[in-house]
Amino acid sequence: MDKKQIRNLVILLAVLLICIVGYLCMKNFNESEEAASEAASEAEEKGTSISSISADEIVSLSWKYDGKDVKIDKKDDGLWYYGSASLNAAKPSSMTSDLADLSAKKTLTGDDVNLDSFGLKEPSNVIKAETSGGESLTVNLGIQNTITNEYYCYIGDDSSKVYTISTTLYNDFDTDPESLKAE
Repeated sequence: MDKKQIRNLVILLAVLLICIVGYLCMKNFNESEEAASEAASEAEEKGTSISSISADEIVSLSWKYDGKDVKIDKKDDGLWYYGSASLNAAKPSSMTSDLADLSAKKTLTGDDVNLDSFGLKEPSNVIKAETSGGESLTVNLGIQNTITNEYYCYIGDDSSKVYTISTTLYNDFDTDPESLKAE
């Protein structure tokens, strides 16, 4: 082999080595970007927690059903009651979990807040929970966004922040208290 062929071979090997290193760097970069994107989408799916109460400590729930105020209470025996009738424990348990795990998919503030367009000027339902420690949580529910299927709400008296939440809370509290009674 002459000097020219050796030089060309060395150049080709150097180019091949650069290509291999570039490929490996791009592969690692893409994998790390993909992992970061997945982590961000998981965090977005979970949303931001907007509840500060514990499900186990909730002793009273109230909401509106069919235009009437409904209130159920957890007594010292650990059972839930609607008036004097004991309730099947599954539904109140689901309701308290929904409230304790309440998270916002999206938060709207400032100029984005228009209570009329979110159905919050006169909320469709006002859900209240009280704990044994005296804490309370009030969720004012508005209309459903037909595109995302999420509901608009605000917490307590602070209507300057409007949240979008999943349909779970609305569905669980769209319940006739008579259907909750234990058999």
